[in-house]
Amino acid sequence: MATATDIGPLLREATALGLIRPQAAHDVHCANCAGRLDGTGDCPTCGVIPRSAKDLTERAEADPAGVAKELGTAIARRKAYRPSAREAKSQER
Repeated sequence: MATATDIGPLLREATALGLIRPQAAHDVHCANCAGRLDGTGDCPTCGVIPRSAKDLTERAEADPAGVAKELGTAIARRKAYRPSAREAKSQER
């Protein structure tokens, strides 16, 4: 079972990948890939998590396994994410 200290490496990797990106509560599309956000505000396309690192650390004290799973899923999504040709062109401009 995961503990609150186990999420440290996952949190550092998620931060390095740019996944921890707080967003406004009214946002329905991801600021990174323009994909539609799910009910919790996470991006199922590129893995962006709309919560701060501090919030995730606090949540890990109560539910370390849940936060570790959330971070692991987001990291896997980001590693598998490939922008479409249209997105790549718009980022080049």
